[in-house]
Amino acid sequence: MSRDSHPAHADDSSDAATADRPAAVPVDEDTIRSTLVRAQDLRDTSPCTGELAELERLLRGHIAILLPEAQAATDKLWRGSMEWSRRTGRLSEIRFRSEQGLGAGRLSALVQINLLARDCEWLLADHKVRHQ
Repeated sequence: MSRDSHPAHADDSSDAATADRPAAVPVDEDTIRSTLVRAQDLRDTSPCTGELAELERLLRGHIAILLPEAQAATDKLWRGSMEWSRRTGRLSEIRFRSEQGLGAGRLSALVQINLLARDCEWLLADHKVRHQ
């Protein structure tokens, strides 16, 4: 049975499915990598709250740009496959985490920045696989 004829697979090539998706925003890989380097450099510095908030804003912005493309690629997979399940879980985790704040203390903020940076790295690597 082909992927498209499987009853559990919704056809995402329909006009209705694509009409709900916003136009893709160009991905600036160099800017994203620069932000990721800044996040990694936090281990060697003592950033102020403003720097942490700015870095969080940048990472969340990059995630917001990369996430729709990753979701669209996942939506094309056969629902129920191992790859679809793995990607759906990962994207759900990224979406949830990107909606969280920095937390109450410095350690919480540093951990959140680290997790957002890892999510952004995963999304960027996923983007690069499709655009080689």
